Order: sequence, then structure tokens, then C-alpha cells
Amino acid sequence: MKQKENIFEELSKMRNLIHTRPGVVISEQANAGADVGAIMRELDKNNSDESAIVNIVKKYKDKASFKNFTDQYKTISGKDFGTDVYRAIQPYNDKTEWADLSNHLKSMGITLGTATTNGGNRSIATLTGLDTPAAANTDEAWKTTYSCVTTQPGAKAVKTNNAGTAYLVGQIYYYANGRKKLADGTMASYSCLTEFKSRTANSGSRGNTGARANVISDYSKQIQTSLGSSPTGKISSQDLDLILKTLNGGEVSGEVPQSLPMDANGKPDLDKILASL
Repeated sequence: MKQKENIFEELSKMRNLIHTRPGVVISEQANAGADVGAIMRELDKNNSDESAIVNIVKKYKDKASFKNFTDQYKTISGKDFGTDVYRAIQPYNDKTEWADLSNHLKSMGITLGTATTNGGNRSIATLTGLDTPAAANTDEAWKTTYSCVTTQPGAKAVKTNNAGTAYLVGQIYYYANGRKKLADGTMASYSCLTEFKSRTANSGSRGNTGARANVISDYSKQIQTSLGSSPTGKISSQDLDLILKTLNGGEVSGEVPQSLPMDANGKPDLDKILASL
């Protein structure tokens, strides 16, 4: 029953994002959003699988992508990741998983620790260094993690006083720690998973981004058909309301396409569908 309630909560928050964050491409948030949902469900179990939680965190290999994950965790759950994860993983009761998580975070320049709140009555996990740009071996980082920057047409290498080599692309300076300086002088995070994607699409070379968009559109149309809605390929707030009603025991008015991932009861498996987007 708890799992169904968690799905209701996630879908409701997705519905709110449709209204509050127009123009955000779903594929940019899909992996992190699915991981947030998986960890939330695991933490709500009476006996959480701590190693499963650690393995999800291990998907994130650099500070910028992990920061994006923790930001989305806060947005979706309303809780800080460190505060919430301490419910299942603690340094004294779960020594193996705590050490495993600590070592992985350390590879990104983040220190896992503990602190108390509420007048010392509550313990939480702390992530020191998450908001601080990590020192980087710039030569290696430009060849691997941030190679998408150096291969951009017209990219120029620029020596800096304290950040090694940076790259200037257009009017934006890119650094080998997942940060960039915009034309107006403000700083922002970036990742090769999402940076330059819109430029590639606009130039007529859709590549994997176009294929992924087609898959999402096809799934959306099939879901809408199963709900009896018009198959536009874009899930609306009304469609999400129908999905919630279906999960709560309501009947599906349309015929369910067999190409959709199905659960044991023959209904669309929302967990698998959302994870694949």
C-alpha cells in the first residue's frame, strides 16, 4: 500500500512541475527523478535495503551530476538527502554501507559526516563539499568527463590563475569542475549529459536526443490511448489525474497497448514506464 501511495505522491509532484516549470525537457531530469523515487520508496520500507540505496548513489560519478540529484531530491521529496538517508544508513548500525557510501562520495570531493539538529535530539548525515567546486586534474577531466566542451566548434583554451585551463565557447567560460561562467558573469552548473544538446537538435542533427524524444512521445501516446484520451504524445495534467485514478482502482477506458511494460495484473507498469523516460 505504501508503494502505491508513493507513486501517487510522485505523479502529483510531476503534475505540479507541468505548471510551475514550463519548458523543462523531461529527458534532462528523467534519470535523477527515477532515482529519487526509487530511494524514497526504499526508505519508506520497514526494512530498507541499504546496499540498494548506495548502489543508486554510485551511478553519479561527478559532483555536478550528484548535486543535480540532491537538488531534485529536495524538490520532489521536500527533504534534504542527507537528512532523509540517515533514516536507513548510519555509521554505527550500518558500518559497511556507510563506509561504501563515504568512499564513493570522497571520490567526488564530498565528505560524509554526521551532525545533530533539534537541540541535539536528531541526527542527520552531512555532505561537506557538495556546494564547493572540487579541485580537478583539468587535463584528465577535459579528456573524459567534460570532453563535450573541448570538441565544440570554436572552443578556445584559456589559462586561469587558480582553476587551471578553462575553455571559452561563444561567450561562456567552462571549467573542469562542472561549473561555467555565463556572459552576464553569473555562475551555473553544467553536465555533458545535457549541455549543447539543444544546439545539436537545432542544427538538424538530432542523433540520440531525437531518438529518445520519439520513444518518449510513443510511450506517451500509448498511455493516453489506454486512458481513453487523445494521443497527442504530450502528457497533460488531466492525463496524470486519470493515471492516479487508474492506480487507485479505477477502470482504464481504452485498450491497453501490449507494447507498454505491464505489471502482474495486466495493467501498465508506471514504475517501469517512468524509469524508461
